[in-house]
Amino acid sequence: MKKVGIRVNPDKVGRHEAEDISNWLEKKGYTPVMVSIGERIPAGLELLIVMGGDGTLLGASRAAAKTGVPIIGIDFGGMGFLSQIKFKDAKSALSQVLAGLYTIDERMMIEAEALCRGSKKKKLLPAVNDVSVTRNSGRMIRLKIFINNNLMTELPGDGFIVASATGSTGYSLSAGGPVVAPELDVLVLTPICPHSLFGRSIVVSGGETIRVELPKDRNDLIMTIDGQKEYFPQSGGSVVIRRAPYSVKYVRVTESVFFETVKDKFRLA
Repeated sequence: MKKVGIRVNPDKVGRHEAEDISNWLEKKGYTPVMVSIGERIPAGLELLIVMGGDGTLLGASRAAAKTGVPIIGIDFGGMGFLSQIKFKDAKSALSQVLAGLYTIDERMMIEAEALCRGSKKKKLLPAVNDVSVTRNSGRMIRLKIFINNNLMTELPGDGFIVASATGSTGYSLSAGGPVVAPELDVLVLTPICPHSLFGRSIVVSGGETIRVELPKDRNDLIMTIDGQKEYFPQSGGSVVIRRAPYSVKYVRVTESVFFETVKDKFRLA
């Protein structure tokens, strides 16, 4: 392992902290490559270090997943479900990684396919956590939800979320969805403020294809990827969400403590 990428969120991480990690890598005989947010992942990286919060790691994950580059996050955020290493422990953890003493956690990616307004071709958009379809006005929307071309429900409300197991602690949880162990191969389907007597989440196999049909008379709908990127799907069209043909690889140097993290972050005990 010689070429190591470093992606930094400058709003959360000081310049001296990024330089400290870069200089430390150089002293260890590695070549650090600074990768700006929004920049493509350069070829030849054997590891990507992401310094920031979970949001920074989500963006890096979408960029790196297709390349197969493993990612390790140094947490400067608040929740820390994905970036669990603190800066004070970073060099110790990275020493283990460079010595080959680590585990790779492969997490399922999902992708959304939709025709957006002003475009003639459908977009195929990767997501780590979730894809949501919501309204951008005060009017309730009515969405038709299909699972493998079988109509499940016609849902009146504020919108709909399809989350991966990794994303179950994100927007889906805020909308009343369940917490799911991140290594599971499932999709979590969660309505947002449904105007219905039945408003529960449904958990389905990760191999299912979810189609959200949009009303023809609405130009105020937003499709959001991982809570970060917004697109405007064509009215009367559909958003198709499925498991992506690739996964994201997270480097882990400690024992998996997901439910300990859940307990701590949500102060359950």
